[in-house]
Amino acid sequence: MNRYLQHFKTITKHKYYVFHACRKSGIPWRGITHDLSKYSIKEFVTSARYFTGTRSPIAKEKEENGYSVAWANNKGHNSHHWEYWTDWKDGELYCVKMPPTDLKELLCDWVGAGKAYSSKKWTQHDNLMYYLKNKHNMHLHEETRKTIESLLTTLDEYGEDDYFELVKNIEFFY
Repeated sequence: MNRYLQHFKTITKHKYYVFHACRKSGIPWRGITHDLSKYSIKEFVTSARYFTGTRSPIAKEKEENGYSVAWANNKGHNSHHWEYWTDWKDGELYCVKMPPTDLKELLCDWVGAGKAYSSKKWTQHDNLMYYLKNKHNMHLHEETRKTIESLLTTLDEYGEDDYFELVKNIEFFY
């Protein structure tokens, strides 16, 4: 099967899992519209060109070129990415607190990505482990960081039902 079709199937599988997570979190429309830019010419063709089926095409594109056109487009068009909420001011990086709906979608995206891309069976522990391994590279507003850590700990300890109930009601404590 050619890599364009394989890439299409992979991103559609990811959107499927994110939609179900968004539905459980009370934001079904965000699940429907999630990462639609991945189907744009700029992102789709670039990512399909670097698609291997064993790793992120964005990582491969960055490795070969030092940057990723697809990722720059994706994070710039989708406000659920934490990178969308960072900027520079007077030479200093600063982080803006993510709005609740964007944070909900981010958390749903991480669960959906885990389920779609995991080479092994996804477990409720995977997202916290991924976060703890990578948090030093994530520039987050302190309230956003604390909320993410609290919710991922809930997912890790209590499972998806409790997690999605808290994500659904994030406005009450964030």
